[in-house]
Amino acid sequence: MSFKLKMKVLLFLVSSVVSFSAQNENFQMNIKNNGVNNREGYLISAVKRKNKNKQENIENSENNETGQNEENSTESLKYSQRNDGVIDLNSLVHNEDSEFRVLNGNNVKIMLRTKNNDVYSAEVVYSGGKKMMRGIGNYGGNEIFMAEIPSNVSSYYFVLTDDKTKYYMGRNITKNPANVEKFEYSRSTKLTTIPEWARGSVGYQIYIDSFRNGDVDNDAIFNEFGTDDFSEPTGEIRSGTSKKDLVLAYWGGNEKPQFSLNEWNSNYEEKNEWEENTLNDVQNYTRYYGGDLQGIIDKLDYIKNLGVEYIILSSPFYSLSNHKYDTIYFNHVDPYFGYIEQTGTSKGLDIKAKVHNNNGDKELNLLIFNPETDKNLLDEDLLNVKSWIWTDSDLQLASLVKQAHQKGLKVVLEVASDTTSSRFFARNNKEFSNWYLKDTVLDLKNPQVRNYIENAMKKWILGPDETFKKDVYDDGIDGIRYVYYDNENKEYLAQITENLKKYKPDLLITGEVSNSITKDVEDGIYDSGADYNIVNNIIKYTVNTNPNYRINGVEFATKLNEIYNRYSSNRFNMTQVFIGSLDTDRIFSGMINPNRVYDRNNQSDQGYLNIRPDLYDGTAVSKLKRVVAMQMMLPATPVIYYGDEKGMWGADSPRNRKPMLWEDYAPYDPETDNISKYKDRLRSFPSVVEVNEVQKWISYPVNSNADIENHYKALLKVRKEHKNLFKKWEIKNP
Repeated sequence: MSFKLKMKVLLFLVSSVVSFSAQNENFQMNIKNNGVNNREGYLISAVKRKNKNKQENIENSENNETGQNEENSTESLKYSQRNDGVIDLNSLVHNEDSEFRVLNGNNVKIMLRTKNNDVYSAEVVYSGGKKMMRGIGNYGGNEIFMAEIPSNVSSYYFVLTDDKTKYYMGRNITKNPANVEKFEYSRSTKLTTIPEWARGSVGYQIYIDSFRNGDVDNDAIFNEFGTDDFSEPTGEIRSGTSKKDLVLAYWGGNEKPQFSLNEWNSNYEEKNEWEENTLNDVQNYTRYYGGDLQGIIDKLDYIKNLGVEYIILSSPFYSLSNHKYDTIYFNHVDPYFGYIEQTGTSKGLDIKAKVHNNNGDKELNLLIFNPETDKNLLDEDLLNVKSWIWTDSDLQLASLVKQAHQKGLKVVLEVASDTTSSRFFARNNKEFSNWYLKDTVLDLKNPQVRNYIENAMKKWILGPDETFKKDVYDDGIDGIRYVYYDNENKEYLAQITENLKKYKPDLLITGEVSNSITKDVEDGIYDSGADYNIVNNIIKYTVNTNPNYRINGVEFATKLNEIYNRYSSNRFNMTQVFIGSLDTDRIFSGMINPNRVYDRNNQSDQGYLNIRPDLYDGTAVSKLKRVVAMQMMLPATPVIYYGDEKGMWGADSPRNRKPMLWEDYAPYDPETDNISKYKDRLRSFPSVVEVNEVQKWISYPVNSNADIENHYKALLKVRKEHKNLFKKWEIKNP
């Protein structure tokens, strides 16, 4: 694309932020850092997934690491000044890992960290040549130098000069070049091939249970606590089948509450009867709203018209939890998302695989695993892929994929590849005792485990026609997003990735959270990942006001440049940029809860403000627009979390997973929050906010925001009209 257009995009990006900085003063919020209690460890770990690593990843990027040195001199204590003949040896940092070395085509980016304004020149010397390094920015008292050298080098070292002082830095630091111990390097041979369709594309992440209820007949009749915690369900589905006959189970007595869905348009803070009586400490994590695959099919046009190019579905696999990341079967879709009672229809699919889809059969029964036979009631031997069956719910996922393809949308599934439910078929079976690494974490080193996961993913990649098609009639998914894996499984997950890529050449595989995205990419675990350091620094620059959490324009440019240079150019174009997700607080709420590390101190009981943000701060919408503009204008892959485009708000999970705001579901009941968080605002709220000082709550209306939605559409239109620009333009170093 033209230079003028590039400049227009960049000027829009910069000016929209800089012009706003003056408005963003005098707003500070102290948030109490309390722990979040939960009844069952496995529950919160599965619900929250791997947030710990995301937070560590963000924090590690901000920590100043100490360097390696041979000569620990008092010179390092002197205030740094370029060309003063003094180099702070303790501040010199270069590690032989992906944080400081990034393969970029036929070259490798080599980075070095020094104290800011301390070194006059830095040069990297390698076998066959040398290259002067360039400063690419400074941040937090550090300066980053970078140079690209041929990737076929085997060793290198640095020459650091300041006035007449010169040091040679390898694994040691010395003034004698003959004594330097060189760094070693070997080019990675495990890098995956990135599908062209994914470069610079726009994703849309959907939490299935909360997106849309398209079929009331598959509404949940019990949750992960099991049937014995609830009384027998009453009523019928539309076929006339009694709900109690949808599953063979032991129900609790009449003294137990009956399980029920939470109303889509109800006040999120209100509890159903079963929530009032059962396990109150985790009830919000275990409720169902009834979202399903049919609801997504019904809204494919909405997603397409928004300007999105692919959708990311939260785990659709069989599990009793609402999030489905603690899987019972990786090779079956949950009946709550598909069909509890089978329909017997082919859904217009070309089916070559084995199918069990008999009108009236109950899928919850068919999926019951019998440890006596090591088979479920579908007669599947889960170690023998030839015995596997497509259920009606499985076909519904394939139908969604095919219909999405016909509308020009790709489909990616989130997979917690080594995480299972305690009800997983191998969990309590002695014959499968070697399947587990620990607790509910599978051991991918075991070939049987690896084969099961790989074959399950192959099923969804090829679809029921068991064939890869390059046209709109393809019924197999287009990608997988690993949302959790144990570090001990990395090597074996890379093997699964390599094999899955063989089934579909343009398959996208990404990672959600890692302590080292670039290292995982080099190891072939996935094509690229989600880098939350980007949004962390965007918020530091555009939203935060406290000097401890805010950065200026120079620091922001440095951090963005540093993040960019940790990737090869084509990998950054594939990096998923989230500003919100099902594991973080809503980005709109972040506008009124500033001055913290991203995704920290963001639970409702930690003082986090749950109120609709524009009712608390009249500039909240304009703040959000600037953050979204920065997300959308980067040469990467922005991902929209469902409902962010409608101005949805909420603290971290579960309040970030509230039901999608649909106009045809309106009116929505007012929402409430604890009055104690708003003592300084009680007399200045808009009239639509009700303050009840007797019952200690505030109440406010729930509406979507058309202004925010139009802003998203306008930015996505720019990306669509100039797609090649966002696929190929680079952030150039000065």
